[in-house]
Amino acid sequence: MEFIIVEIGSTNTKAFINKGEDLESLGFVTIEFKDNFKKENKIADSDKEKLFNYIAELKKKCTNIYVYGTSVFRNLDDEAKKLWLEEFRNRTGYDFTIVSSEKENRYTTYGAFDKSYKGSIAIMIGGGASTELAIFDNGELVEEQFYNFGVTSATDKFPDIRSDKVQSDYKDMLEYMKSLIDNPAEHKADVLVLAGGDHIYFAEGAKYPIQKNKFYDNKLHPYYMEIADCDKEDQKFFYETSLDEICHRTNKESWWRGVRGMRLCVKTLCDMLDVKYVIPTSINMIYGIAEEIKNENRDRS
Repeated sequence: MEFIIVEIGSTNTKAFINKGEDLESLGFVTIEFKDNFKKENKIADSDKEKLFNYIAELKKKCTNIYVYGTSVFRNLDDEAKKLWLEEFRNRTGYDFTIVSSEKENRYTTYGAFDKSYKGSIAIMIGGGASTELAIFDNGELVEEQFYNFGVTSATDKFPDIRSDKVQSDYKDMLEYMKSLIDNPAEHKADVLVLAGGDHIYFAEGAKYPIQKNKFYDNKLHPYYMEIADCDKEDQKFFYETSLDEICHRTNKESWWRGVRGMRLCVKTLCDMLDVKYVIPTSINMIYGIAEEIKNENRDRS
């Protein structure tokens, strides 16, 4: 069965195509729904057009498309949701599913948790405006947390982290991010899996010291990093690395301008959980959604 799944986040919109049993990335496009919503107090018309055009391009590859939206769409009031769902359907011909924090966590955890690992391990699902956390011990889910902070929490408070090099004090930024945790996790975890964004692309592009995953064998989790190395490289990435140069080299400026905000979110959870190792992945909720779609079609057939 061939189909496309589109995940629309606060900042980045991703698409994957399912062919047989494998998911293949179709890349992502940056549409800054969250930032523009704050300016206009509504979903910006320019952002809508970008999304409609993106769906139209995907339709040329496959007409069987499932579309899911996350945090910014969850925060619409009932009337705004109704109008948006109708407009999307009228403009694209497809339904738009708004995913709750709980469901996003479960969908993403499906691909981000490797059941072969029995130690203490947590999964962080980082986004533009929200962060979800699932903690496992001995293969069992022991705690879930849902936080109303994300990349834009950092970039709004400290806009210079989007510039070439950072001027704000790192300790001040980290303390601010920690102050946004209204309900600290009760459990700890030695390993933190990073999901919800392309953390492998970041680690490779920023030249972090990644090593072959020594905890379990999974092609979606090929690397790990020691927290001490992450801390050292974060300092370089904030204060020595030229973000302008990376943006120019990769031609993904909007994405890279938000990465330091994500690194602050990661460090915030690492400190809360006493993490020793970090596993970067490119896993998002699409993996769990794909499995749900396959199961539904198996039940029908």
